[in-house]
Amino acid sequence: MPNNDRYAYAVGRIRAMETRLLDRGKIDRMVEARSAEEALKVLGESEYGEYLADLGSVHQFEKMLDAELRRIYVELRKISPEPDLINFFAKKFDYHNLKVLIKANKLAEKRDELLVPEVGNIPLAELIRAVGDDDYRNLPSRMRQAAEKLSELLRLDPDPQLVGLLLDRAMYQELEDAVDAQQSSFLKGYFTSLVDLINIKTYLRVRRANRPKDFLQQALLPSGNVDMNKLVQLVEPLEVLVDRLMFSPYAQVVEEGIQMYQKTDTLTRYEKLADDHLIKYAKQAKFVTFGPEPIIGYLLAKENEIKMIRIIMVGKINQLPTEEIKERLRDVYV
Repeated sequence: MPNNDRYAYAVGRIRAMETRLLDRGKIDRMVEARSAEEALKVLGESEYGEYLADLGSVHQFEKMLDAELRRIYVELRKISPEPDLINFFAKKFDYHNLKVLIKANKLAEKRDELLVPEVGNIPLAELIRAVGDDDYRNLPSRMRQAAEKLSELLRLDPDPQLVGLLLDRAMYQELEDAVDAQQSSFLKGYFTSLVDLINIKTYLRVRRANRPKDFLQQALLPSGNVDMNKLVQLVEPLEVLVDRLMFSPYAQVVEEGIQMYQKTDTLTRYEKLADDHLIKYAKQAKFVTFGPEPIIGYLLAKENEIKMIRIIMVGKINQLPTEEIKERLRDVYV
């Protein structure tokens, strides 16, 4: 990605936007609040404050998060000198929406509330038309091929897992193409870590479900540096996986994550540690003067922030103990 000087204006804006990210102090105040209502009030002092008056109750907090997500993507598309950089991160919303629509149309799993409009690169109306007409010709090639194959397979086997398997694989192949086109070592590093951490989690899930090796091979994403097919067998003890990743960048995530998995039979701790690993990587962007890195870092920070607010609000609404909510919280960017 040559000529990083053209990022000067964008980076200046990003530095100002970073000052409005939630710090650990505000996050802790939300967690320590006596109720979901009090936790929400803490956000009145932040960028989220403008949305609070429109919420009928705390149970509508997702409307606030959706609105803030849309605002951030609109803003970053305006200031980024390289639109494809933002489009890279928006692809996941296109695939998410397609999954929701296909499950509703083909498997009668209607969940319109899960749709995320006005954030992805493909208008929601076009995705609705494509699925409704079973005509995917206007979609990007990898997405089109996956959707067409999925349409055929679901006629024979209405298995919801097929939706995730095929579309996730297509999405990450498309993202890999986009990473190569961007020629950003920072973006490449983030993407590689993301895929590796997802593949490790996939291995653990497939193992827990007692699925065969061929299912694992289908579920693993094609990119990344850690080849789970060669690294460890499904029948080997989990300690083997820990040992073989001891000198990798993911050693702490895997060791601590697997220890808690063995105790609790959940991947909650692993997922938290994996997210912390990625946000730690993103923090390197704070020391870059010009270039795409600060934009990438800020976008990842904002999505991480939204995830943390969701964790807190769900916890408060369900009256989970404060310590249990704290255990699920991710690291902050600022």
